[in-house]
Amino acid sequence: MSKVDEYQQQIKENVNTYLEVSDVSKEIVKWRPSQDEWSILQIHAHVNESLNFWIQDLMEAVDGKEKWGRTLKHEGRLAAVENVEELNIDVIRDKIAASKDKVFAEIGKLDPEEFELKKEHVNPKFGVKPLSFLVEHFIIEHIGKHISQVERNIANYKENVHH
Repeated sequence: MSKVDEYQQQIKENVNTYLEVSDVSKEIVKWRPSQDEWSILQIHAHVNESLNFWIQDLMEAVDGKEKWGRTLKHEGRLAAVENVEELNIDVIRDKIAASKDKVFAEIGKLDPEEFELKKEHVNPKFGVKPLSFLVEHFIIEHIGKHISQVERNIANYKENVHH
């Protein structure tokens, strides 16, 4: 299996699992475990924004952009989770599915060698990494972390709110 096929399969599986795990009532989706933690609705908004950001960043890096990445204070990242109360949960879930399809298609346009291109990350802690790191860490692993976050939110809700 080529890197392209492997990445496409992992992205598809992770996003599908994310959508399955997070398919819960609107009450649970909007509940925040604490002021410091995101609701599932906020996680949805972030996941959709991040999928689109990272695939665009990957494609720009392949096309010659010198540095890739962002910091935790990136405006798009922060804006995605603010003011989500008016978001329609079904619409955002559809957007995540569409973003998955977009990422899948864009990854399919690349040659396996392009993932080995080395570029500098804007955050010095990451240094110079191959673009495979962008895909593996910021797309594939990132979705996996949000699956765990959603599962924790659901468990916390069941334990603390709905005994």
